[in-house]
Amino acid sequence: MSSATATAVRPAVAAARLKTELAALGATTEVGFAEGGAEVARLQALALELEALNPTPEPARAQALLKGRWHLLYSGLGLLRETTLARYSFGLLPKVPIHVVEIFQETDPATGHYDNIVHYLDWSGEPGTLVLAGDYRVEDDSTMDIRFDRAILATAAGRSIHPFGGGSVGPIQARISYLDDGFRLMRGVNGSLYVLERLDPQPMRWTRDG
Repeated sequence: MSSATATAVRPAVAAARLKTELAALGATTEVGFAEGGAEVARLQALALELEALNPTPEPARAQALLKGRWHLLYSGLGLLRETTLARYSFGLLPKVPIHVVEIFQETDPATGHYDNIVHYLDWSGEPGTLVLAGDYRVEDDSTMDIRFDRAILATAAGRSIHPFGGGSVGPIQARISYLDDGFRLMRGVNGSLYVLERLDPQPMRWTRDG
């Protein structure tokens, strides 16, 4: 192996190791539901290392890499496992108790769609899905502005759409600090960290469409 090849391989190997450990720590911290502790401190330190290896110079404009269904591995925003629909919808929906199971994000650069999806169980154990539907626009090479305009609720009783009064919520600014073909780090409010792994780059159907 030439020295040039070895130099190119080392960052890729380092990034692969960091991503594996970040995913494991995300599981250990329960996606950030379990706040604080040495695991979170370690996760934050590893994120800084991975951000330094970002292979995509203009991540907010990298449409092919952004498109798809993403699984949230960690959030530093202080998420709650036992919570309410109101908390996950900016107060739009009632304070109905829910147990959060998983959180996803779906991004479609062709349309600008940017949706947060929460799979949950209600008080009786019945599954439901909350889609916080919105759009994004590119602010600069690494930053996007996100606006959410409605909540879509899918339960055993049916599907309902709840627009935000007055238009939309936002803009919420998010900076992509690392992006490759299957992994993304983002920085949000006050530098809060989000770690996401892409599950499907070409979904046949978006969750917002039912």
